Parts: sequence; structure tokens; C-alpha cells
Amino acid sequence: MHLRDNLRKMGYTVSAVVSDWHEAEHVAGDVRPDAALVDVGLLGDAVAPGVADLLNRRLDVPVVYITDVAEGDLFERAHAANPYAYVIRPFDDHQLHLSIQAAVSIHNRELELLKTQIRLERKIDEYKHRAELMETVFNSMSEGVVAIDKDGAILFHNSSGPRIAGAYPPEQDISKWTQKYGVFHSDGRTVLTEDVNPLTLAIKGKATEEIELQIRNEQRPEGVHISVSARPLEDKTGSPKGGVAVIRDITRLKRAEAELEQSISQQQSQAQLMETVFNSMSEGVVAVDEKGQVIFANSGARRIAGDYPPEEDAGRWAERYGVFQADGKTPFPLDRNPLHSALKGEPVDEVEAFIRNDQKPEGVYIRMSARPLLDNLGEIGGGVVIFRDVTERVLAEEALARAFDQGRLEMVDTILHNIGNAINSVTTGIETVRRNLTNDRAGRRLFALARAIDAHRSDWIDYISNDPQGRKVMPFIIKLAEDFGRRNDELMKTVSRVRDRANRIADIIRTQKALDGSDMDSKDIDLYDALAGSLRVLKESLARRGIRTDVNCEDAPQQIRVRESQFHQMLVNLVKNSIEAIDEHAVLFGLQETPSIRIEASDVDGYLNLEVIDNGIGIEHKDTRVLFTPGYTTKKSGSGLGLHSAANFVIACGGRIEPCSEGKGNGTTMRVMLPLTAVAPRLDTG
Repeated sequence: MHLRDNLRKMGYTVSAVVSDWHEAEHVAGDVRPDAALVDVGLLGDAVAPGVADLLNRRLDVPVVYITDVAEGDLFERAHAANPYAYVIRPFDDHQLHLSIQAAVSIHNRELELLKTQIRLERKIDEYKHRAELMETVFNSMSEGVVAIDKDGAILFHNSSGPRIAGAYPPEQDISKWTQKYGVFHSDGRTVLTEDVNPLTLAIKGKATEEIELQIRNEQRPEGVHISVSARPLEDKTGSPKGGVAVIRDITRLKRAEAELEQSISQQQSQAQLMETVFNSMSEGVVAVDEKGQVIFANSGARRIAGDYPPEEDAGRWAERYGVFQADGKTPFPLDRNPLHSALKGEPVDEVEAFIRNDQKPEGVYIRMSARPLLDNLGEIGGGVVIFRDVTERVLAEEALARAFDQGRLEMVDTILHNIGNAINSVTTGIETVRRNLTNDRAGRRLFALARAIDAHRSDWIDYISNDPQGRKVMPFIIKLAEDFGRRNDELMKTVSRVRDRANRIADIIRTQKALDGSDMDSKDIDLYDALAGSLRVLKESLARRGIRTDVNCEDAPQQIRVRESQFHQMLVNLVKNSIEAIDEHAVLFGLQETPSIRIEASDVDGYLNLEVIDNGIGIEHKDTRVLFTPGYTTKKSGSGLGLHSAANFVIACGGRIEPCSEGKGNGTTMRVMLPLTAVAPRLDTG
């Protein structure tokens, strides 16, 4: 009671005074005192240590022992309970106060230390979890990650490093990496030396970005292209204490780049080839954008119309180049300009005009065809016009007209028609090529990719690794390379078609030169070859209409002696007339059966009997009387000269020509009878 009173005088709150250790446990558990005074002498030397241990360890209450002795067995047992302080009798209040304060202070420090220890353990667990997480992240990366200390020893590497470079045991000596892993510069030949190794530079405090290297070893015999970025690891003072490198496998990207470069090179070659083709053409080719501004004009256009600077305003073309209507006097109106129509989506064919300017003072007759240029969405993106110099043809037609009046006509319309057909095919092919080159969607996508890559030059690795758009770059490049390949194939096919049509034009011209030769002597020819040759001249016209053809000359002489060019021209005129009759039948009645033309030859009573049989429109009886009259025709675009020319040849040979038909819609048989004395069979003297 005395001790309690003194404690209260010193300002302490005494929660309880107990003499039974069971009661002590109960009270201390309820009130949770800041400290407990245990009188060893009062509790007894056997009970006191147990009470102290109970209070201290289980209830976390600091214990101050009050004892009469400071040595002996009792002291030792009491000391084993880890009291926080001792008060030895006799003591004064000051000594007791200091002992209690010391016990409470020590206990509080222990609590703080315990809390600090718990925080540290939690921090350690957090760091360990982060380390495990980072290791998992690193091992999930497609890039290889390597960290080394300042001596070059490996501190860490993820699983992607061996996957890229080869599963070799880690080499601690960085100077041996080049030899062990087979590291070369990007050329694949120059060995990477230690002084330029990105990790060596990182140890020295120098960062490197996107260094392209190549790895080639026994496990990677084909070689792996890599991109390496390295950074120094610094201590708190900023001094390098190691380095870390990120290694990215760019083999597929390099291959895609190589394929892309090859594709671009091929496209450039194709473009140069196309330009060469265009500039080798006798026709003029002019392409404009949707605003009517000239984006291409070949040398043929400048040769035909005059070598003037391109006029951007289409409305002033007539004034700049001196474009008139076919009469050579009336200015050509803008609304009839084929390119003006093409920009409105209206194709135009065979528009005639006349050009006369300072460079073409004599004037040039031209014939123009135009088509709109459409983009991938079907929108009009421009137009292209192809025009050819038809001055000689116009002058020849005028001469033919004069010759017709004088009775001296020769038929050249068929050959010119076939050349026109072939040129139209060339025109179509060129339009296709121009459309592909003008509406270069793959090229625009390539430039868009380049801009996107350039925008992320500083964070390229993070962009292609983590950004949703960046991860699409590789598939995009591969797809773009495929698009370039497909477009290249399409252009090659179109160029091949243009080449074939150009060769066809050359063949027609060679044939025309042969037919126009001055040698008019008769010669031995194979009859079947001559008949089939007339069909070959008109092969494209026949094929375009799906006309079935047949030649039968089993009952005729195998060879005949004849003026070949005139005989050949007569056959061509007759077949051409049948083609036109089939066209007219299709327009008026439609085709109920497969259109056909048969040529049959036989020996009939000393005559070579030739029949050209078609299932075309047929003729009325009244028309047979005027059918061979010069200039007579039932067709809007016909000249009326073909049958007249054929009749002239037949009559000159002493033969006769007659049409046979059962009326409109029933086809026609054109029968030619030539005396074998005029068309002599070749005798076999063997």
C-alpha cells in the first residue's frame, strides 16, 4: 500500500495491486498496463519468474523487479525471465521512477524495432515478388535481355537470349562473346570487336540505340539479324557499375525489308518499262488528275500535238494546241473534249479532231479515245486520253474517194480496221497499267507505314512490343510485300498483253506491205493456206464475237497459181463482209445459234468454186442487184468498197460472183466462180 501511494504521488495510475499470480494474469489481460512491478520477495522465488514471463512474453507488458538481493539463485531465475529493470531495496522514489521510465522506454523501443522489422520483412517480400514478376516478364518477352556488372560478369539474362543467340552455357568473359556466339556486324562478314560491343560501351557509360548486328554459329547456321540497344547501370553517384542490353530478333523484318526493296525496285523497273513503252508508242498518251491537271504525257503526245509546256487548264487546251473539229476550221468545244467527258465518268471512242499550231503549221488529223481513271472505291480520280495521228489515213481516204470516182480503187479498209482493233487492245492495256500506277494504293500504304515508323523512332522497341498499333507493323509489312507482289504480277500480265498486241500490229503491217508489193506476177500458193490465211488476218474480230470458222477444200486443187495479194484481199473482203452481217443479225434479231463462217472450195466443171457461207443477217432479193455497186452499203460506218473491190478482181479473172440468201435473218452464201484457166492448178510433173 505504501508503494501504491508513492506511485500515485509520482503521477502514475495504479491499475491494480494483486498478490495471486492467477489474478495478475487476469487483471493484466483486462487493463493492459504500461508496466508491471513484481515484488520477488512477496511472490516467492518460485512464482515470481513465471509471473514475469507471463506478463512479458504473453501479454507484452514490461516487468520491473523489486528485490532485496542482486545475486544468488533467485536473482538468476528472475533474470531468466528478461525483466526490463531492477529496483533493489532500499530504494527511493526517484530511483523507482527512473527504473519504471527505463522499462517503458526500452519496451517502446522494442515495439518500434518490431514494427520496423515487420515493415522490412514486408518490403523484402514485396521486392522478392517484384523480382519474380520482372523475371517472369523478362522471360515472356520475345527480346533477349542481358545484364552484366562492371567486370563483364553476367548478372541476369532471360530465356529469349539463348533462343536468339543459341543455347550455349553463359560466357562470363565478355571479350569471348564474339567468338562463342558468332557476332558480326550487319554485313555478316566483319567480326564485332570488343571495343564496339554495345555492352562494353554501356560499361563505359555510353548508351547505344538500335545497333544492327548478325549472329551466326553452329546452332544458328543461317544467321540471325539482331538489333541491340544498351544502357549503363549506374550507382547512386552516377558512376557505371555495369550494363544492360535488349536484343531483338529482326530477321523477319530484314527479310521483309529486302523483299520490299526488291518489290520497289521491280515496280520502278516496271514503271521505267511502262514509260519506255509509252514513249515508244506512236500514239499520244495524256493522263490528268481529277482537277484536269496533266500528270503524264508521253513523247508521242508531244510529237503529234507539239512540244509545248503542259497546259494545266483543260479549258485552254484548244487555244494552246490549236485544236479544231475535223473540218479544220471550227474550234473544238470544251464539252466535246474526250478528257472532259472522261472526268465525268463517260468513256469516249474515236473522236476526230484537227490540230494546227506554230509547230504544226500544216495541221495534223487525230483520232481520240478517253477513259476515266477509277480508284479502288470506284471513284473517278482522273482521266486518260490516247490519240493517234491519222493524217495519212485521212489523206488516203480522200485519195481513195478520188480514185473511186476514177474507177481505180484498191481496198485497204480491212487492214486498217485490224490495226485499229489491235490498237484498241493496246489502249485498253495501257489504261489498265496507268490506272494501277496512278492509283498506287500499295505505295500510299508504304509511305503511311514509313511515317508511322518515323513517328516512333525514339520509342521503337516499346511501340512494336506494347502498343496495339505497333504490334501490327510486322504483319502489315508482310501483307504490304504480298500486295506489291500481286500488283507486280498484274502489271506483268498487262504488259505481256500489250506486247502481244504490239507484235500483232507489226504482223498486220508486214502483211499489208506484202499485199501492197509491186510484184503482180502469179505464183504458186497452197489453196488451204490461202483460205485459212484470210481468217487469220481477221482472227481477233472473229474471236471477239465468238464466231466459229471452218475451211474445207478437199475437192479442190491443192495448189493454184494466182496473183496472191489480190486473191488474198478478195478473200479478206468476203470474210469481213460476213462478220459485219453477223453483227447486224445480232443487233436486230439476237443470236439464236453459234455464229459461224465456212469457206468451201471445189472444182466444178473447170471452175474453182469458192463459197463463203455465214449465218448473218442475210439480204433481200432487191439488194442483190446493187450489192456490188461502188459506194453502196447498208451499214452506217461502211464504205461500200469491199464487195466492189472483190467483184473487180473476179471479173478481171473472167469469173463471176453472186450472193445467195433466203432473205433477212437467214444468212448469206457468197459464191465466187473463177475459171481454172485464169487461176491455174499447179501440175505435179514428178
